[in-house]
Amino acid sequence: MRRRSQRSSPTTDLIGIYFSQMIRSQYLHTQLLSVTITILVANCVFASAAIGQTTLPEFPADCSAYASVPLPAEATKILAPKSAPACASYRSYRGIGRPVNYAEARACAWQERLSQEADLGQNQEEPTAWVVGGSLILADIYFNGAGVKRDVSLAMRFACESEEGMARLAMPEIKKLDGSPRTIVPFEFCSYAASTFTMNFCSSYASEIEDDRKNRYYDSLKYSMTPEQKAAFEKLLYAQRSYIKDHASEVDQGGTIRGIRTMGSQAILEDLFHTEVVHFERKKWPGLSENQVAMADILLRRQYEKTLQQLRTRPENESYEGAVTADDFSRVEKTWETYRDAWAAFARLRYTAAATAIRAEITLDRYRLLMTIH
Repeated sequence: MRRRSQRSSPTTDLIGIYFSQMIRSQYLHTQLLSVTITILVANCVFASAAIGQTTLPEFPADCSAYASVPLPAEATKILAPKSAPACASYRSYRGIGRPVNYAEARACAWQERLSQEADLGQNQEEPTAWVVGGSLILADIYFNGAGVKRDVSLAMRFACESEEGMARLAMPEIKKLDGSPRTIVPFEFCSYAASTFTMNFCSSYASEIEDDRKNRYYDSLKYSMTPEQKAAFEKLLYAQRSYIKDHASEVDQGGTIRGIRTMGSQAILEDLFHTEVVHFERKKWPGLSENQVAMADILLRRQYEKTLQQLRTRPENESYEGAVTADDFSRVEKTWETYRDAWAAFARLRYTAAATAIRAEITLDRYRLLMTIH
């Protein structure tokens, strides 16, 4: 696979600042990589009948030791694709937007692996599968015995094909397991990604798993809503997705970890939205005083003008490709205003007694975020 080198950014990481300044700590992840690992191991149950056991007498640390491990017979039956496939094996493997189907995941992963070997590039319909697919998903499948007999040595061959550094980082944990299958959560090679390139894609994979979990929850809420509430909630979800997508424009895009930085910041906003919906459904209303409710819009407006001025007057030596601009910041603010209005409209229908406080809370969420943008 081809890697692109990127110039590092001299600026402070937005996520780090946001973590340190957010007041309500229960809304935050402790760090992006630990989030990725936690998400990747969550919400996945493997049928124990499908898990065999293969214990290796020893675990060579050198990837060359696994290069000659024979492939299963089904690998020879897969026709080489002429272009990068869009079947996304990781979606079938983890049940993202579809039922878990290990046979389907393997069939797709074999095609993705052939595509990777032929360097057919990235399919824009399923960009994450360019890395989190093929050899990487086959490594997970065979290590965990997901629908196949467990084969650690074959899993290591695939892990080495995907990224040698990742395979080496995973080795201490593999030795600790001593070939024994995990019965509660699956082993995930993505948790040991060794390069920012692979980390970016694995973070995207983790985000999809978590987004799917949240979307299932939102869908379950609709059954208890009136038609008017349901329509307003759909508009709120659309506005929330638009805001979080646009939020990337007010996150520093410099450096090789810009993808991780952006997804981490977006994950904070997604978790905040999800937590607030859960709390409001349980009638846990914002604990704001009358003065805080009255001052919310004023505080936000002051902070917005202050941040906008800082961006407009940034010194020349602090400007660089990927830096947040005043125009980007202003555009995202308009997207947020649509999101705020959608929240207020839904709250008036669903949480009538607390609608004013909820609107103020959403406004203060934005105020706290703006304090982290430089």
